[in-house]
Amino acid sequence: MSQQAETGRVQGSAGPRRPRSAVVALWVGVIALALNLFLVLPYLARGLLALLPAAAVVLATGAIVLAVRSRSSADPRRTAGRAMASAVVAAAAAAALLAVFLFTVVGSRVDQVEVRGQGPDGTTATFSSEGQSREETWNGGGTGRVATAGRWAELTLMAPADAADQNVSCQILWNGEVVVDETSGSGTVTCRYDEN
Repeated sequence: MSQQAETGRVQGSAGPRRPRSAVVALWVGVIALALNLFLVLPYLARGLLALLPAAAVVLATGAIVLAVRSRSSADPRRTAGRAMASAVVAAAAAAALLAVFLFTVVGSRVDQVEVRGQGPDGTTATFSSEGQSREETWNGGGTGRVATAGRWAELTLMAPADAADQNVSCQILWNGEVVVDETSGSGTVTCRYDEN
């Protein structure tokens, strides 16, 4: 038997080679799968939007399976092409979802607001900020804290009718910095801060 025939037998027994595009599809699919699995958790809080990374996980998994099977496929190049297409779509979905996630995290700035007030017992304190408002009765002095994505906050203190001539004061701290400090001798004072 000639050496060429022997070499052909050895090469033939190894089976068909996996196309290079299948190897690339395998790696792209693995990376896309990891990214989309990471993104499923934050998107769960968004309700039905969690279906987007979940669908991309299915695409990435399909790409990996097709890339692995391309070696034993009857048409390895065609199977590798399908794997590559699936991997590219899953990777593009991961990139888009990651960009939206990062933009949302960076864009959703939350400010820490603290309001303080001093006045006679029974002073009514009304705190308002974008999308929220509450009223409390403070005895002597009081504080309140809230996290807000709004750009303004307001605190109004109103002393009881029998103490309308007493001093009342209020302060607003925005992210730890005193931005408003007001005092009034009429029993009513309003502190308002607007970032704009």
